[in-house]
Amino acid sequence: MLSRPLLSLALIAASLAVSLSFAQTPPPAAALPNPNALPAMPPITGLPGPDPRLCGPTKFSALCAAGRWAQFSRMDIKVSAGGYAADYSIEQADSGEVHATYRERVAGHERGGEIILIGSEGFAYRSRENFPDPGSIIDYAMSNPIMMSQLAALLLDLGVLGPPAEVAAPQPIKATNATQYLRTAAPRAAVLYGAPWTMSGTVRRAGPDAIGFTLRLRYAPVDRYGIAVKGKTDTVTLEGTASYAPRRTTFPDSFDLVGWKIMKLDTPFADVATLGAAREALGP
Repeated sequence: MLSRPLLSLALIAASLAVSLSFAQTPPPAAALPNPNALPAMPPITGLPGPDPRLCGPTKFSALCAAGRWAQFSRMDIKVSAGGYAADYSIEQADSGEVHATYRERVAGHERGGEIILIGSEGFAYRSRENFPDPGSIIDYAMSNPIMMSQLAALLLDLGVLGPPAEVAAPQPIKATNATQYLRTAAPRAAVLYGAPWTMSGTVRRAGPDAIGFTLRLRYAPVDRYGIAVKGKTDTVTLEGTASYAPRRTTFPDSFDLVGWKIMKLDTPFADVATLGAAREALGP
């Protein structure tokens, strides 16, 4: 479980477009091909020194989502990998607020929920899960939506080789790399997809500002130290839509929070009916 106090919520919003400056052991949440257990958050383990598992400009540095395809306003994704299936949605507002949902199914078990970040230290969530450590709720609920949206954005960027606005008729895309990892990161978790990897898929116009996609990534899984396992290949499929319409300035005060739990850092607040009331209660 994560230490207290919680990392600044502003860092969570920022991590949607950029990777962290340190590498970490990929968490069980990244065990997409591993259907043996539901994802759980890992301890933080740093990888010392210069490392090809970090983002960077060389042909041996990891590739990370940081380009124009990462500047989406909303993304909805279906993920499948072996016995693992998931649905994620994530929407970003210009104010830094983020709204995400997650539904995950593996080995006959399910987990799911919804969360919205409020201001710099508050959030509201709803889930049937019991979180023994309030300090882990944000990371547990948001890490996978963040990292799966990063993976989709990165693969789209590598496959289309142009901006979202240039996608018109349905078209096939592909990308491959023999040396560079793919890396996605949330504030307290990172996932590495080892090289060599190949991606194939299709993109299409799904609305005036939206792109539909189906992507299939074959990659070398990594061990607990982030080293690619030789002679083994895993596959993950991403299907969904990404909207590049202008982001909302902020989420509406009328956003319904009936039945949600309200938190500031790891301190619970009284229930409220709307996002506007939560903002007033939590403060900036």
